[in-house]
Amino acid sequence: MRQRILTLAVPCLILASCSSVGRLETSDSPTGQYPETNPADIVVYATQPDTKYTVIGQVVASADAGSDAKVPVALLKKQAAKLGADAIVDLTLEIGMGYWTNAIKATGTAVKTNK
Repeated sequence: MRQRILTLAVPCLILASCSSVGRLETSDSPTGQYPETNPADIVVYATQPDTKYTVIGQVVASADAGSDAKVPVALLKKQAAKLGADAIVDLTLEIGMGYWTNAIKATGTAVKTNK
């Protein structure tokens, strides 16, 4: 019986520990107005930049990444790119316990810069 429980539990833990991402276009955001952008071109700010911008929505990503925040930030940039963002402002990182390593949660505001 224990063997069977372990056989079912281990794959579930492995699948559940990878990562999760999400985005939220709010009612006051210009929904679907912008074409998708390249995640590699998105600039990430921990504070408010001097550049004027339009808020598109909120993005969030979480990954079992140990102490490397690059993984959740890369996932965050992919979600922002789907909204058509040029940048992410107000980046916050939170460290918590994951299944195998530390989980790092990244959140931010996806924005379109006014050029």
